[in-house]
Amino acid sequence: MEFFGLFTINPESFNVWSLRISMTLTTTIFILGCSLAIRAFLHARGADPDHLDSIKDKEASPKDSLSESVAKILWSTRQNEATAGYVAPKEFLRDATRQVAENSFEGRYVITIYKCANILPPIGLWGTVAGMIVIFLYTGDPGNALNKGAIGTKLWSTFLALLYYVSLEAICLFLGMRARKCINLGLQVKV
Repeated sequence: MEFFGLFTINPESFNVWSLRISMTLTTTIFILGCSLAIRAFLHARGADPDHLDSIKDKEASPKDSLSESVAKILWSTRQNEATAGYVAPKEFLRDATRQVAENSFEGRYVITIYKCANILPPIGLWGTVAGMIVIFLYTGDPGNALNKGAIGTKLWSTFLALLYYVSLEAICLFLGMRARKCINLGLQVKV
């Protein structure tokens, strides 16, 4: 197939390469999202309430789990308020700490996983559309095996991207539930 007399595309190799590019991109982005989800899962681990009470007055560390971070934030805020001579209600401090922890967890992990998920369907669709264009512009026999097989192959590109998308969205929902559970554990620390 020739375009404007400038270059020629072999439909057979273009179908293979457009599918490879689309599937490689979607799989790479999915693996990136899954690796970030594993990191988020490991960060959102709970702790025993007695352990949280024993470490609440320690210095915050990047290695802290989500529940440990919440306990330390709550304790630190309460102590700063008390030394300043103003003591906020416990419910207010717990709610504010919950918001800070949720925003931090979502900003650090969940939003990026959602970005990975949301870019997958357009990439899969690109692979399908690119292959369909070549199939429909191919001037050979429309009933040959290349055209019949290529249509199914191109639809596989979109199907795989949508499957990855739904998987990452489900992972994000699970991470949100796990984070809320860990935050609730951290908020149970005695202040």
